[in-house]
Amino acid sequence: MYDQVKLAAVSEDIKSKLLSGDSDLIKTAGLAADEYFRTSIRENGIRRQITPPVQVTDENLDYTEYTDFPVMFVEIEPESAGAMQVSFENGPGNEVIHGYKSRVEFNRIMTKKYSIDKIRLQGYKMPLLDILHDLMLKDIMDVEDNVAMAVDDAILGTCETDPAGTAQQKQIDEIGCRRYVNAGPMSREALVHLKKGMFATPGHLQPAKYLMNYNTFCDLGVFTRDLIGGDLAQDIFMNGVTLTKLMGIDTIVTTKTELVEDDKVYIYADPRYYGGFYTYKDVSMVTDELDDIWLSFFAHETTGFSVINIAGVAAAKFGIGEKVAWK
Repeated sequence: MYDQVKLAAVSEDIKSKLLSGDSDLIKTAGLAADEYFRTSIRENGIRRQITPPVQVTDENLDYTEYTDFPVMFVEIEPESAGAMQVSFENGPGNEVIHGYKSRVEFNRIMTKKYSIDKIRLQGYKMPLLDILHDLMLKDIMDVEDNVAMAVDDAILGTCETDPAGTAQQKQIDEIGCRRYVNAGPMSREALVHLKKGMFATPGHLQPAKYLMNYNTFCDLGVFTRDLIGGDLAQDIFMNGVTLTKLMGIDTIVTTKTELVEDDKVYIYADPRYYGGFYTYKDVSMVTDELDDIWLSFFAHETTGFSVINIAGVAAAKFGIGEKVAWK
């Protein structure tokens, strides 16, 4: 966690190295920023909170005949064929185990290269890390979250009021339940209804995390004690976004209303039953100097993520009509 004192100290260390005139120190100035970047993106990136990143190395990578880009194959746990009661005269039936794998493709995310005259950098009084966050880190986080959330939205389809609607009926036929439902008006009953979205799947998955935007989270604060029970209403009213659990489920609250719309709650299973996020090269900043005048810096990362089970993500919408069942 970076408080203002630590933020200022690290910023001054980076700034002094950038202005040192020593080419070796200039090239190492980004190392302190790397730690800050990785801490901040871990705490503020949506996708990284849903599926904590796993570091991979060259040993984990493989190549296919379709591309010369590196990929990684993740093994998927085989489904059980179940057991049955038999008579004493019968033996076990045969079942072939099929070991399926998911292919994870890696991509590089890179910011623009920013340049500044050293004498101009001298005049900046605000913490340099604040500038780097706005110029580079925020953009990298946005790319991660935009790409990943687009995949989730493609899986969920539209929130149809008609249970026999095309997109949701296809999901019912494929996995036995809907993935995006009307939860009805926001209420205690609607909050309980959220938890059923995972359990309705054939594997009876359990919800591990909720994702909602700040506006939706704030709306929970208008509930009285008799609607959501206990001290939850008081905690929401007094502490705002400090609440980390909702109905016993870890809840991620984001200000990115362009990604997570009002009154919509995403529901995720444990990453083991949903998917993964992998970092081959975690976010890093590269610094350089040109002609003893110009300083340049940019950030990049190489990451990949996968969804191994479309039943591992669901969503519900509050306040748009009567409640619709998951099945």
